[in-house]
Amino acid sequence: MTRPAISVLEHADLAEVLEIERVQFDDPWSLQVLRDELDDPSRRYTKASTDGALAGYLGLMLVQSEGEAHVNTLATAPALEGKGVATALLLEALRGVVDLGVRDVTLEVASRNLRAQRLYARFGFAPVGIRRGYYARSGDDAVVMWVRDVHTPSYATRLRAIDEA
Repeated sequence: MTRPAISVLEHADLAEVLEIERVQFDDPWSLQVLRDELDDPSRRYTKASTDGALAGYLGLMLVQSEGEAHVNTLATAPALEGKGVATALLLEALRGVVDLGVRDVTLEVASRNLRAQRLYARFGFAPVGIRRGYYARSGDDAVVMWVRDVHTPSYATRLRAIDEA
C-alpha cells in the first residue's frame, strides 16, 4: 500500500467514519457527537485516504493554554489495519501540534488493546496510570499514556526515524 494522503476530516466524511466507529469501538460515537467534535474550534480532525476511500481518522483536543493536546480518537478501517495508516495519522498530528505550541500529548487506550499500546510506545508515549472501568460498555480499563517534549529537536528526530522506517 502506498502512503495514505492526510487531509482535514470534513462533515461529508462522517458516514464513512460511522462505519469504522461501529466496527472498531464497543461504544461508537454518534453522528451528533462527531458533528459537534468537528465544529469545536479546540479540536483538530484529520483523515487518511487511499484510492479515494477513508482509511482512518484521528481527532485531537488542543489545550493550548497548557501546551497540551489529547488524542480523542484514532481508528483505521479494518481491512487496512497494520498497513501504516495509524502511523501516518500520528506522524502528521504530532508534527502539526508543535506548530501550535503543544509540548505534551496524552491519550487513553483500552488496556486490552495491546497493538495500539505498542504503536503509541513507538511514538514515545509511556503509561502513567489506569482509569478503572473507563470504557462503560466493555468495562475495560483505560491506560493513560503521555509523551512529553514533542517540541524538541530530539523528538523531531524520533518522528523522522519512524517516518523513514
